[in-house]
Amino acid sequence: MKRFLYLTVCFLILGEFYGCNGDVFVDDFRSSDSELTLDGNGDVATIQFAAANWDWMYIAFDFPIQYKIYDADNRLITTDQGPSLNGFGKIVCTGEMIDFTIERVHPKEVKITVGENALSAPFQFQLRASNEYEWQEIRVEISPADRYVMDSITYSLNAYSYNPENRTERKEGVSFHNFTDVFSTYTFSPFESFYHFMRFKSDVPEAFQLLGEAGLTVEIPSMKDGYLTMNGKRAPLISAQQMLSCSNTEQEEDIIPPRTARTYTLWMVYDWLETRYTLYVSHPKTKKQRTVSGTLHSEMPVKYHITHRDVSLKN
Repeated sequence: MKRFLYLTVCFLILGEFYGCNGDVFVDDFRSSDSELTLDGNGDVATIQFAAANWDWMYIAFDFPIQYKIYDADNRLITTDQGPSLNGFGKIVCTGEMIDFTIERVHPKEVKITVGENALSAPFQFQLRASNEYEWQEIRVEISPADRYVMDSITYSLNAYSYNPENRTERKEGVSFHNFTDVFSTYTFSPFESFYHFMRFKSDVPEAFQLLGEAGLTVEIPSMKDGYLTMNGKRAPLISAQQMLSCSNTEQEEDIIPPRTARTYTLWMVYDWLETRYTLYVSHPKTKKQRTVSGTLHSEMPVKYHITHRDVSLKN
């Protein structure tokens, strides 16, 4: 009986021993950080890992962005791969509106350096560190930077595209009813039924997010005596197409016969214009300066033609 108990204990000890050696003991490298927020005006943060026994770093973006990968000797890795890094090196992420760098500078450290997030919303990505046995995901958010302020805007007044009387728009339905037995005068403003169509197009669609001032207006050029000049006219600085009221207050008078309903058809002729613009802006905190270039598109009503149709109101 004693011999049986002795053999049982030995087998249990040996089983424990071989069981332990059958497993691979790996230090848990995972960082205590699972989420990280950085300032979009410019910021630096270092993620500390518990151990150095991890190899791969991969970045998963929620927003398309360009990037370049460099090895430990700062040589560009030209192979076609995703935003991943094996060992030491850095991933440099750049765009028109955002730039930041993720760098493994120490076996236990990853450094994130934010240049700027000029987008109007937070930029988010996931940093994943892994070895053969485990992995960790750390969510990183870069908050929006402070908005830029406009310094000035210039236009190309000597080089532009101009097509006078480019198109015609027709509107029908304006009418006047003369129920009297005498001639009556009807006065109306032909231009008030039409709009000046205008749009600021940026070479970089997101560039208008730089500005945070609501209701910002700028001076816009217009044709005068055959030249493109600044005439003091202003318009909102927005990327959407605008329908501005016409500044032309010209009036038309017509004599309506007795007992007659007269319906008018208005034919408005538009001039077409495109010219380049450059917007200069600066950051109130970092003092960084930027330029936003694009095209100003304008369709301005310039002259009209009127026809009418009469209907007798006699019983």
